[in-house]
This record gives sequence, structure tokens and C-alpha cells, in this order.
Amino acid sequence: MKKTFVISILMVMLAYIGAADAAMMGGGTVTGGAMMGGDMGMSNSGGLGMMNGMAGAPVVGNDGTAYIVGLTPTATPGTPPSSNVFQSTISAVTPAGSLQTITLKGIVSRPVIYGDLLVATASLPDFANYSVAGNLGSFSSFGQSVAYVIDLPMTSSSVPIAVMLDGAFASMPVILNNNVYIVTSDFGNGMMNGNTTFNMMYGNYNFNSTGTAHSYMYIVDFDGNLVTKTTLQ
Repeated sequence: MKKTFVISILMVMLAYIGAADAAMMGGGTVTGGAMMGGDMGMSNSGGLGMMNGMAGAPVVGNDGTAYIVGLTPTATPGTPPSSNVFQSTISAVTPAGSLQTITLKGIVSRPVIYGDLLVATASLPDFANYSVAGNLGSFSSFGQSVAYVIDLPMTSSSVPIAVMLDGAFASMPVILNNNVYIVTSDFGNGMMNGNTTFNMMYGNYNFNSTGTAHSYMYIVDFDGNLVTKTTLQ
């Protein structure tokens, strides 16, 4: 990665920092955010915005380009859930009406625009969708998520540069003082609380049937180097 990439994983409680979320929506340097997965009203075939809902607000960069995330189930639910069950799109719409879209397997978080980078996470990812810069976890049986950046302006052929993180489910990133905070977890029903699409398919699934599921908090720099990894539970 060409910039110092800091990814810290915050506790799930960051979902409730509304003021920080408002700052993110304004574009530019973001000083806070919320967990991905907020339900904003679902359509039958999927949703736009913050994982779910046609009413989800876009994230707007300083140049006026709006970035919108869509999520659609693409397969019959299995146990445990995999990257083949969900498909996400990131659409960039310029003030002139130009549209560029990339498609990724898994559940893509609402992004953060930071300078000339789009920063986001993906839960249940297909690693083949990314240029993987490093593995910052140990890869448990529960699987891994990714934190990634996309150079802007985004094109339909953009390939995200990613680092792999323990915990199959990841929050959206929060950037403060060149640090990005993200929580990851093996507990899908906890991390995706409020995501109607996910809860309808996996709300009753036991993500800790073996008693070894964990949640983590990472700090990673923009070069993909691990600063800290803390096991939360």
C-alpha cells in the first residue's frame, strides 16, 4: 500500500457513535463511524446504503463523488455462512452522473473516503477478489475478514489491496489521526445485528458451537504492518 494504512479494530460499541458517523458522511478525513450492518429498510432483492436499505445515505468525497454499497443474497443459506452466500457492489457516482461499479463476494462495509483512498472492510470475503498484501491473523477455523483500500478515482476494473484479519466478520473502519479502528469477530449474529438480510438468513445460527469463537481489535498502518492485535473475548 502506498500510504500508511492504520486499521484498528474498535469494540462493537462504536456502532452507536452517531456524531462520528455524521462526520464520515461529509467526506475527507473521518474521525469516527459506526458498525456496518445498520438496517435502513430492505427491498426483497437486496439493499443499498449501509449494507441494507434503499434509503441508505451515500458516502461523499471532497470532489462530490458519492459511494454507495449494495448487498444481495446469492445462494441458499448454509452452515456456516460463506462468501458464496452474499454479493456486494460498490458504486461511485460523480456529480456529472458517471457511474463506476465493482462487485465483490461477501458483505462489504460502508466505506470511508480518506484523501485519494476508499477504505473499507469485507466480511466473509473471497480472497481472490483482492490483491492481498499480508496476513495479520492466524486463520482460525471460523475464517477471516479483510480490510482494504481502493485508489481513487475508482474504475470498474479496480482491484482492492487488502490485509487479512482474524474474525470472519468486520466492522466498518474508523479513521482518527491516521489510525483506522475496526472490530472483527467470529460472532456473526452479534456483529451483523441490525442487518436484515443477514439476520433473516443466519439470525438463529450458533456461531460458537465449539466454544472457541473470539472477537479482536487490530491496529494496522497504511503499509499493512500490524501495530497491535487485542483479543476482546
